[in-house]
Amino acid sequence: MNHNAIMSTNNSLAEALARAKPVKLPERHQMRRSAVAVVLDSDVLADASLLLIRRAQHERDPWSGHMAFPGGRKEDFDRNGLATAKREMHEEVGFDIDAASAGSLGRVIGRLSDFSTRRRAIPIEMIVSPYVFQIEARPRLSPNYEVDDALWIPLAYFADPANRSKIDFEYNGRNHAMPSVPYSDSHVVWGMTLKMIDEL
Repeated sequence: MNHNAIMSTNNSLAEALARAKPVKLPERHQMRRSAVAVVLDSDVLADASLLLIRRAQHERDPWSGHMAFPGGRKEDFDRNGLATAKREMHEEVGFDIDAASAGSLGRVIGRLSDFSTRRRAIPIEMIVSPYVFQIEARPRLSPNYEVDDALWIPLAYFADPANRSKIDFEYNGRNHAMPSVPYSDSHVVWGMTLKMIDEL
C-alpha cells in the first residue's frame, strides 16, 4: 500500500481489484474454510475507511481481543465463501449487505488472496478468504456478543509509514517483533488482518 498513491489520486478500488490476481491456495478445498468481510465506505482510495472489529475476550478464541474484519468459519449451509462473509457480517455487526445491495447502497467489488492461519505454535488447518465490499453510506452497527467494539479507520492511516510500529508476539517459545499499526492503545492492528489491508 503506497501512501502517496492513495492520497494524490482518485484511484478506484473496484478497478484495482478487477486487475488484481488474488492467490487462491491449492489446499483450500481440503482444509477448513473461513471468510471475512473487508468493508469500505468509498470506492475512492483517498476517501475510504475500513470497518474493523475488536473481538470479545474469550478463552477459547485464539484471536480473543484482536482487531479483525467481521468473519468466521464456513458452515455446511453456506453456498460459498462469499456467503460466509455476508452471513458473518450480518451476525457480528448487524449489517445485511444483500439488503443494502437491493437498495443500491452496497456491492461486492472483489476479493483478496487466501491466507493460511496459525494459532500460536499450533497449526490450525484453516484457509481464510477475504471478500471486499463497498458501501455508499455507513450503516448503523449492532455488534453481537462476539464483538467488543466496531469502528471505521481511514485506509490512508494504514498507508502512512509514520503510523507503523512493532508488536511482540510469542511463537515457539521465542518473541518476535511483528509489524503493527496502533490506532489507539486498545486498537492495534497486526498479523493476518494487517497483511490483508496491505494487499489493498
